[in-house]
Amino acid sequence: MNYIQFAKTFQGVPTFSIADIEKYFPGYERENLLNWQKKGVLQRIRNGWYRLSGENQALEQAYYIANKIYAPSYISLESALAHYAWIPEGVFTFTSVSTLKTNVFDTPIGRFRYSTVKPSLFFGYKILITDGRGIKMAEPEKALLDFLYFHPNVRATTDFESYRFNLSQMRSDLNIEKLNGYATLFNIPALSKRLSTFIHILKHD
Repeated sequence: MNYIQFAKTFQGVPTFSIADIEKYFPGYERENLLNWQKKGVLQRIRNGWYRLSGENQALEQAYYIANKIYAPSYISLESALAHYAWIPEGVFTFTSVSTLKTNVFDTPIGRFRYSTVKPSLFFGYKILITDGRGIKMAEPEKALLDFLYFHPNVRATTDFESYRFNLSQMRSDLNIEKLNGYATLFNIPALSKRLSTFIHILKHD
C-alpha cells in the first residue's frame, strides 16, 4: 500500500475506520498511518478513525463524522437547533445524542460532544442525504425536546430569551401535535411543564 493508492481510495470520504482500511488493503502496515500523520497528510480523529488532510470541512461532513466516530448517535441539541436556524449558528462544538456514555472528543476539525439518553429516548431523528451519505439528524421537535431535557434550568421566559431563539422560524417549522406526542414519550412532568412554557412564548410573543 502506497500513499497514492491510499489517498485515491479514500478521497472525498469524510472519515474512515481501521476496518475500512483493512477492507481495501488487507495486511497493510499500520506504521504507514503513523508516518503519514507525521508528514501531515493524514489526520487521526480519534482511536481507529481517520481522514485525509485537506478534505472538505463543510458542516455536513462534520455531522457525518459525528455519527460515525461514536455510534449509535444522531446530531441534536445546539447543533441541530443551529441547523434549523433556530439559534445563531455555532460550529466549534458538534453536539449529538447517544445511548453510549457521555463523552467529548477534541479533534483537528473541532470538538464532538455526546450526551447520553436511555434507549427508549433514542428516537425522533431523520436521515439527511448529502453526497450520497446519510446523516442522522434530530427532527425539529426532538431537537427541542432533547435541548429541554439536557437544560433543566431553562424554565422561565428570560431563560429562553437568553438563547436568542428565532421564534418566527420555529413557528414555521414545528409540528405542535408531534411535539406534544414526543413529549409524552419522555414521561417527565417537569419537562412537559417547561415545554408548555415555551409553547406559550411561541404562540404569544
